[in-house]
Amino acid sequence: MMNSEEFRIIDAHLHTYGTFLGKDKDLLEYMDEFGIEKAILTTINRAASSKVYLSKDDDERKTSNEDTFQRALNKFQSLLSKGQLDHQDVINLSSKAPDRFYKFFWFNPKVSSDMEEESYEILAKHFDMGFCGVKIHSGINMLKIPKDIEKLVSFMQDYNKSFPLFIHSTPKVIYFGGISSKDIGSLAKKFPELNIIIGHAAYAMEYAIEAGTLLKQFKNVYFETSCSIPYGIYNLVKMVGIERIIFGSDAPVTNPIYIEIEKIKCLPLKKEQKQSIFYDNVLKLLNKIN
Repeated sequence: MMNSEEFRIIDAHLHTYGTFLGKDKDLLEYMDEFGIEKAILTTINRAASSKVYLSKDDDERKTSNEDTFQRALNKFQSLLSKGQLDHQDVINLSSKAPDRFYKFFWFNPKVSSDMEEESYEILAKHFDMGFCGVKIHSGINMLKIPKDIEKLVSFMQDYNKSFPLFIHSTPKVIYFGGISSKDIGSLAKKFPELNIIIGHAAYAMEYAIEAGTLLKQFKNVYFETSCSIPYGIYNLVKMVGIERIIFGSDAPVTNPIYIEIEKIKCLPLKKEQKQSIFYDNVLKLLNKIN
């Protein structure tokens, strides 16, 4: 166990599958290897996560950059689910150790009108099966927040006000629509009872500073650390306080768990503060779920 039991750890951002899991390795074994006691678990869009958006042949074609970008965007969009992802992998894995997982449903709120009713029926069915939170990907689904998720949040709040919403934050790039801290602030203000987790809250220094500045006033917003710059995490601690910083790895998709653990361990903080990030803060948030 690489963590050597120095810290108790809850991973607030774990997936069922990914490049860094290793061939024929079980996710529970992977968690045990690094001392992860519990985790918020979601599925993964395997098609979008495993495919390249431009092949070597595409690059070698004599086309303009504009054509290349459009073909890459079209290729990416063709990989995306038009409805809701299958979460049987989450169900199967969590059934092996139900006390170790908090199941979150990866929901696409931006579906066609003829699929909307079915999508919310699917979500309600999974809530009935013990799922206790929702993840949205602001980039992949090109969401405008709060506009595109107001129905989702109202649906969640009607079902159970304590269910958190996990938002995968991303800048605006050619493939992804972006989301700003101002957008999240508007959501937090409109739904003050909704607990919001910002995924990758310090993925860049500029974003960490913006998030800390604009969102520190909203006590229902939590900042998750995966794929973040250590100094960005440290600045968030100084700006919003230790209590709302929660550890996440985004493993085994984007990083091995140990790299994300080391980011917290290297911070110039007291051991009890690191323990708060690794375990205490997210446990308090999850304990609110009823």
